[in-house]
Amino acid sequence: MTYSVVTMAVTKLPAYPADHPDALALCAIGSAVTSGRELIDALADMAERVGVPFGSERFDEAAEIAGIPYCRSLDLYLDRKTQREADALPFHQAHMALLH
Repeated sequence: MTYSVVTMAVTKLPAYPADHPDALALCAIGSAVTSGRELIDALADMAERVGVPFGSERFDEAAEIAGIPYCRSLDLYLDRKTQREADALPFHQAHMALLH
């Protein structure tokens, strides 16, 4: 398993609340690495525990930080490479990015 964390313009805080996107992403990555689970599943579980709804803006931010951004054309959370491929295709062919 390989995970990459993207750092965005983050305000450094002395402590991060459990529902902060950075905290969610890092906890989910840690959980996925130590348990062998899929990252999206670990993120969904972590978000649910702290009251962040799946698919919410805060969840999407955490997913982006964790390396699995939301792809609107496919309505899925994907790795960045697949998302770029889907976004480069016409909307009606975006699903072809999943065939690689």
